[in-house]
Amino acid sequence: MSVTFIEFVRGVPLITLLFTASLLLNYFLPPGTSFDLILRVIIMVTIFSTAYMAEVIRGGLAALPQGQTEAAQALGLDYWKAQRLVIMPQALKISIPMIVSTFIGLFKDTTLVVFIGLLDPIALSTAIRASTQWQGVYWELFLFIGGMFFLFCFSMSRYSIHLERRLKTDHR
Repeated sequence: MSVTFIEFVRGVPLITLLFTASLLLNYFLPPGTSFDLILRVIIMVTIFSTAYMAEVIRGGLAALPQGQTEAAQALGLDYWKAQRLVIMPQALKISIPMIVSTFIGLFKDTTLVVFIGLLDPIALSTAIRASTQWQGVYWELFLFIGGMFFLFCFSMSRYSIHLERRLKTDHR
């Protein structure tokens, strides 16, 4: 039983990949090669999100009826023109909700980066509370950070709904 890279990455939590980025990525590179921690995290998150996005697009392609490919062939389009003009626009319309969902999930998962020492809003709030000038309520910063995350995620979700309505992705 062989497992593809996408199936492998899909089953791995993001924190595992961030750990890999922070500690183990240098072991897989040639000797003497060293990347900054931020660059290592960017590489691993890019691989992780690319695998998810490829799976989403593959699902959109699988959802298209076979008749669309046959119709493109009947029009005399070669493979690449059929993909560019007929197949991919429809597959991307179908995939819009999952693309936005993947993006929102990736946006929320960036808070896990604190485990490998990068700056994130929760670590920043801890630094603010440690200041002698801070006289606020303990949970006030966390409520603000949660509100900001909600605002960003809600606005991305609303934009996705707007795109779906504008592109009329429903199948009748």
